[in-house]
Amino acid sequence: MFLRIPSAFFLVALILIAFLTFCVFYLWMRTDDRVERVPDYRMPADHVFVGDQQCQSCHNKEWDDWKTSHHFFAMSEATDKTVLGDFNNATTTEGYDTYRFFREGDRFMVEAPDPDGNLETYEVTYTFGWEPLQQYLVDFGSGKLQALHASWDTERKRWFVLYPNENIQPGDWLHWTRGAMNWNTMCADCHSTNLRQNYFPEADSFNTRWSDINVSCEACHGPGGKHVEFMQSDASMNAGPERIRQDLNLTLAASQDGEINMCAQCHASRQELTGEYIHGEEFLDHYDPQLPYYPYYHPDGQILDEVFEYGSFLQSKMYMDGVRCTDCHDPHTARLKANITDNTLCMQCHEPRYNTINHHFHEPQTEATQCISCHMPGRYYMEVDYRRDHSFRVPRPDLTEKYGMPNTCNDCHSDRSAAWASDAIDNWYGEERAYHFSETLAIAHSDGLRAVPDLRKLAADTTQPEIARATAIWFLGQFPDRFSDEQTLTSIQHALQSESTLIRKSAANILDQFPPDIRNQLLVSILDDPVRAVRLPAVRGLADFSPADFTGENRESFTRALDEYRQYLDFNQYFPEGQMNRGIFYDKKAEPGLAIAAYREALEKDPGLNEARVNLAYLYNQRGQNNNALELLETVTVQEPDFGHAWYSIALIHAEEGRIEESLEYFEQAIRRMPDQGRVVYNYAIALQSLAHSGEAEEAYLEALRIDPDNPDYRYGLITLYLQNNRFENAYEHAVRLVELLPDEPGARQLLQHIRQQM
Repeated sequence: MFLRIPSAFFLVALILIAFLTFCVFYLWMRTDDRVERVPDYRMPADHVFVGDQQCQSCHNKEWDDWKTSHHFFAMSEATDKTVLGDFNNATTTEGYDTYRFFREGDRFMVEAPDPDGNLETYEVTYTFGWEPLQQYLVDFGSGKLQALHASWDTERKRWFVLYPNENIQPGDWLHWTRGAMNWNTMCADCHSTNLRQNYFPEADSFNTRWSDINVSCEACHGPGGKHVEFMQSDASMNAGPERIRQDLNLTLAASQDGEINMCAQCHASRQELTGEYIHGEEFLDHYDPQLPYYPYYHPDGQILDEVFEYGSFLQSKMYMDGVRCTDCHDPHTARLKANITDNTLCMQCHEPRYNTINHHFHEPQTEATQCISCHMPGRYYMEVDYRRDHSFRVPRPDLTEKYGMPNTCNDCHSDRSAAWASDAIDNWYGEERAYHFSETLAIAHSDGLRAVPDLRKLAADTTQPEIARATAIWFLGQFPDRFSDEQTLTSIQHALQSESTLIRKSAANILDQFPPDIRNQLLVSILDDPVRAVRLPAVRGLADFSPADFTGENRESFTRALDEYRQYLDFNQYFPEGQMNRGIFYDKKAEPGLAIAAYREALEKDPGLNEARVNLAYLYNQRGQNNNALELLETVTVQEPDFGHAWYSIALIHAEEGRIEESLEYFEQAIRRMPDQGRVVYNYAIALQSLAHSGEAEEAYLEALRIDPDNPDYRYGLITLYLQNNRFENAYEHAVRLVELLPDEPGARQLLQHIRQQM
């Protein structure tokens, strides 16, 4: 009578954490001011990095500009010139740990908690960043550089710590000695040029190398070897600009998307797919960017987590109108091209009337009249780093009233209500609001099923930003009850055929949750997609197949994509989420030993990764090792008491083993945390029914039907309860509806006929 633990609840979707991982192809070593290239068979032979000094001789102005930029100061060796922090026996006890900074001759030292929580002395070998904060890197052995939590506030001239309100203990993934603060994997590829991670999982060690320690010319323009070789040849004497630029990835001369995608390598929340980025190749062949949905963004698409600029800018009208990064930002100094405080920068393109009181309705020449105050709200990250939202949206206090989103009006007028702000907007600009996709996304977050028609409409609307349409597709995949909806399925099929890679990627990622017959047919059709970010989720969803299950071209496509997916898993195996994904893959491959090992490795790296703990519990349950499963799940309920699926899973295991009475408490705990999950309420009803608690069981069945009136399982369960209690008229009413739901199911008609005979 009881369902086994459903895999949909345990094979948790792959976590798209913003891995700041690595996009390189050569091992490099500096010796006597020369760069020596170590060949790599995956890198084209003509991709030779020559170092920033080669660029200076011909591009002196650009080189001088760059030396004033944050890119130049992205990372440096720790010297008197580069270290900004106070190392004169300074101590900080802010937050949860104590740090002491001091000097030993020319060396910069720090006394900090070691992996066991005991104070240990370390040498600071590198600086990391410049303003508004500077971090410091410690050589931790095995090739690992770790970033201290204690950082220097360059504006207030003080030490502070990251995560001051969290009591991060030794062993935690977030502890400065653990993976979240590991430079090699979390930071390096966006602070150095041509970085090569070189992780060796067997030894848990790195041999990370770069061609330039900071973000230099070739980080954006690509390897300069061919360009330098040509310019030193006789052929360059009569060459025109087009030929001279031919060998470089000149983003300024590229398309809008070409330039944005170049910046997005580091200015996007994204997962790296290959570690083998080649300049000029498709961005989504090497990166999987985060779509704007909660908890990474506010439900309407405003920034929330540390998502950088890409995902916001692609939502904007600026992007839709062809604006690119360098329209506002100087590519070499990385500073703004004009004054922002008097709106000069914005008035480069916008009509002067937008810079008048008739538009902003605030006292002239105040902060309130700056365009960015209303259209680019910001948040502090890393405690002191204020970053602005690049979606350039119109303030919508009415959405705050309806859905609780922040708005820039109340950011300033925090003593007034959102209703007050909304009334002011109505008085100034009228009550009509042009459609904006943010409201559709906000509705989808708060009341998903109600939003399904609007989500389908948004997904098909080519006048809307691609990233918003891709997010609408993602939302459609979150409502399993609508997979049988022909219109929704059609929306997904059209998305898979879209010209937009972001939209195809989004559709591919949600197909895991579809019924097998639909899922497999659609996934096979995209195994040959031209972009890796689409192919990888396709083969992930087909991981329970082998090449022998396919014929002809499909077999070749599957084999190639499967090999790519294995490379992706290998590349990301340092991360706990990467190990969890390996576990999911091996589980689908029916290799439980490898799956268990991968899940255990994920938990060793991050004891708080409860998605992996739940998946491991499910695997133990499949193997009949329920004691192990229950131990893991009980740990989840302690670490994350609000994780409803853990309570539900414990309830199902108890019920499966015949301990029905014990299961009730866990069902009730699960329902409190997942009140809209009809399947949880349904199984609770079955448990109550089996214990002859008929009244409570009836209430539970009716609640499940309130959540999903068209679910035949729930209605059938209620019918059996009524039949057990000889309530034939009640049973008849629901049996009629069951036949309507299952017109081609003979069993439903037979049940209805049986009830008629009993009446």
